[in-house]
Amino acid sequence: MKTDYKAKVIAVDFDGTIAYDAWPVVTGQTTSNRVVIDWLKKRQSMGDTIILWTCRENFGGHRFPDREYRNEALQFCTRNGLFFSNVNANDGEVGYEPTKFGRKILADVYLDDKALPFTRSNLCWKVYLWLIDRKLKKLDDARSKE
Repeated sequence: MKTDYKAKVIAVDFDGTIAYDAWPVVTGQTTSNRVVIDWLKKRQSMGDTIILWTCRENFGGHRFPDREYRNEALQFCTRNGLFFSNVNANDGEVGYEPTKFGRKILADVYLDDKALPFTRSNLCWKVYLWLIDRKLKKLDDARSKE
């Protein structure tokens, strides 16, 4: 039984997943980061919602000088043709407001380099993203039976 595609929500980390992990500096990307960017752009073209899910804020906290850390990440993504529906917020939320919303992002998939012990491997990212594609297809199939 063929079903209509239902858009998914994908939450993606920045440091180490989209860009090379060199916090607080945005230094560029590796080939494995490029694989993730290309995959996200493909999913976005299919209608999926992409949310940037990052600890970066536009201030330094206790250990770093104040700077536009989150804006630097967004500029990097824009230069690479990657745009987000939201940053650290669910659809319909304006942004992270501790008194109004929790910090939890609701998504079908969470991409984070910390979940993979082999993040420098281009091939491993390709296999991992292929598995996620399969998971999302199964999610479609399950939703179509409802």
